[in-house]
Amino acid sequence: MLMVPVKKSYKWANKRARYFLKIDFIRFGIVGTVGFLISEAGIYLIHGKIGWPIIWGFLIGNEAGLISNFVWHENWTYNHLDHKNKPLVEKFWHFHMSSWSGVAIILIIDIMADRVLHTNPYVSQVVGSAIGMFWNFFWTRYYIFRGSSPTVLLNPEETVPEKEISL
Repeated sequence: MLMVPVKKSYKWANKRARYFLKIDFIRFGIVGTVGFLISEAGIYLIHGKIGWPIIWGFLIGNEAGLISNFVWHENWTYNHLDHKNKPLVEKFWHFHMSSWSGVAIILIIDIMADRVLHTNPYVSQVVGSAIGMFWNFFWTRYYIFRGSSPTVLLNPEETVPEKEISL
């Protein structure tokens, strides 16, 4: 008798978990697109207009995009998660390291594809960016901004008793 409500609760929780993951990924993509545009604008302004070396444009532009992404993830993408118990400085540091490691992944893939496989640089950029995007989504969603809320939704079977208690 008890199993019917438990199964319904499990289905409901599983459906909600999948919904939030989709929403998180869509929000992550929107925020990432805005961050990319900020990065590109920074590179254009610093290198193209001011005339500084491209490396400075790349570093400053990407840092501006990264800061924008962090602020939006903190306040919009993952606002439904209970991640406020982790200090802001710690989250920013972890976000910073995971984001720049994502940039390194893209760069390594670009270099390998160009020098070893001799592929089109635009194709390797797309492939590297896709891998970097999933890398960054994994780290932001499941490590940096993880909260206590979705754990029950993602693993509701852990809350189901092993066997039915008869009264």
